[in-house]
Amino acid sequence: MAAKELPVVPSARPGTMAAADMSRLREQRPVIDMGKCNLCRECLLYCPDAALREDKNEIKVDLQFCKGCGICALECPTRAITMVGEYAGNRGFIDK
Repeated sequence: MAAKELPVVPSARPGTMAAADMSRLREQRPVIDMGKCNLCRECLLYCPDAALREDKNEIKVDLQFCKGCGICALECPTRAITMVGEYAGNRGFIDK
């Protein structure tokens, strides 16, 4: 069967799917030191969630999509990206 003949079944109307809030799932997030960054764009290439983008000669992190995997920090040749904890304090414990 040719690709043109395959049926298309939409799962939702465009614009009705809300993006998941990754801040609830993420344990760490990337912070970029633009003083160390040489704009090689390897982080953009390796980010599995496309959460990094270049904007006016600066790399920005879109935390709505970032899952905190740390691949960008591992692949950065200048070590300009560090992963920092998303939460302050003890996670999951209730202070009495």
